[in-house]
Amino acid sequence: AMEIIPKSRYPGDPQGQAFSGGVKAGYVVKSINGEDALTADFGKIMDLLDDEVADPRFSKSTALAIEKQGRMAEPAATPITVVYTEIPG
Repeated sequence: AMEIIPKSRYPGDPQGQAFSGGVKAGYVVKSINGEDALTADFGKIMDLLDDEVADPRFSKSTALAIEKQGRMAEPAATPITVVYTEIPG
């Protein structure tokens, strides 16, 4: 996480939920549902989280991008458990 918005701008604001969950600037995703994410490709992490909003592969059309490039991983089973860590430096 590079920047954390300290409050929700509106109810259900996805960008404001990280702060509420205790995520801090500088955190990286360590694992998703127990699967190592520290060395995973960014696209795979976004696919596991089923998050097309932050994934540059989906900047034009989600369906077109999936058809053309495919997924790197199937979405993780819910509820999703994400573990964060800080990388020194």
